[in-house]
Amino acid sequence: MIRCFNMKEKILNDFKDSHPLYSAFLNKCEITINELLNLHNIKVHQVVGRVKTIDSLEKKIDIKKDKYESISDITDICGLRIITYLESDVDNVAKIIGTEFDVDIENSIDKRRLNSDQFGYKSLHYVVKFSQQRLELSENKKYSENKIEIQVRSILQHAWASIEHDLGYKGSISIPDDFKRNFNRLAALLEVADIEFDRLKNDLSEYETKIKSEIKEFPDRVTINQASLYAFMDSNSTFHIASDIIQQNTGCDFFMKDDLIVELERFELFEINTIGKLNELIEHHQTTYLKFVSNFSKDLFESRLPFELPIFYFLHYLACAKESVDFLNNYFNYGSKRLGGKMTAEEFLEIYHKSI
Repeated sequence: MIRCFNMKEKILNDFKDSHPLYSAFLNKCEITINELLNLHNIKVHQVVGRVKTIDSLEKKIDIKKDKYESISDITDICGLRIITYLESDVDNVAKIIGTEFDVDIENSIDKRRLNSDQFGYKSLHYVVKFSQQRLELSENKKYSENKIEIQVRSILQHAWASIEHDLGYKGSISIPDDFKRNFNRLAALLEVADIEFDRLKNDLSEYETKIKSEIKEFPDRVTINQASLYAFMDSNSTFHIASDIIQQNTGCDFFMKDDLIVELERFELFEINTIGKLNELIEHHQTTYLKFVSNFSKDLFESRLPFELPIFYFLHYLACAKESVDFLNNYFNYGSKRLGGKMTAEEFLEIYHKSI
């Protein structure tokens, strides 16, 4: 008993002395993970880390008596949680961790592997340290003995774990049999939702691939939506020229947004409901439209602009072509976002008249 007490005190004292190192290691791991996710173009909901508190560490030692002889035996003093949007992304993140870190297989566990009659908490728990290649960097050598537990789960799996924790649910033996069926049913619903979101993502990806060929072959059948607009702008030569003009005037870089800056309902004002109709109008107005883009963008001072700006300007152009202040004001106020900014309808028309 005295030995256990002395060992516990030593571990706690070592933890206090090493706390700045643990904090620095956690910060380094968090930065590294975020850089790797960006490099592999994996978007996640959240990456959050923590270093155990002294109270939490003490409770852990008390619960698992005689297991720990030194602080190096405790593998989860530092922890990172990566919450992905989709369950399939958990595997993608796992591949990155397995490649970029040295995984402690003995202390890692895949809690996603449930029996066929089980539902509930699913998460991947990796215990890792920096790979030898990373430790060769002078700024990382001090972390050679540090380990971190990385948990990876989908946002729905995280929701289930959070609800379980809030309800105080600690497994099947902690609640009466009458309630177990309800828990299993709810867990199954979340599992199905995870699967269906992955299926939806795959279906959308297939649609985005297929839509490019459909635009070439049957443009009048392709309705206006975000995927079809992105595909059309990517292939349309007039929009490429418009983008070049904007870049020449502003020196900007273009970036892809998660959502369009163009509200799709604004196309209704011009009775544009298919890609074929949009292409017909672009071909008809190409020369004056490109002049309008040049005049409209010459006073912009932005380093980054959205990829779909040329289509946004084309709607501006069509609104100005109505030669009506009333129509322009209606155009500004149509939809959920007001357009125009500080510019008036008269100023829009002035730019338009310089272009024709």
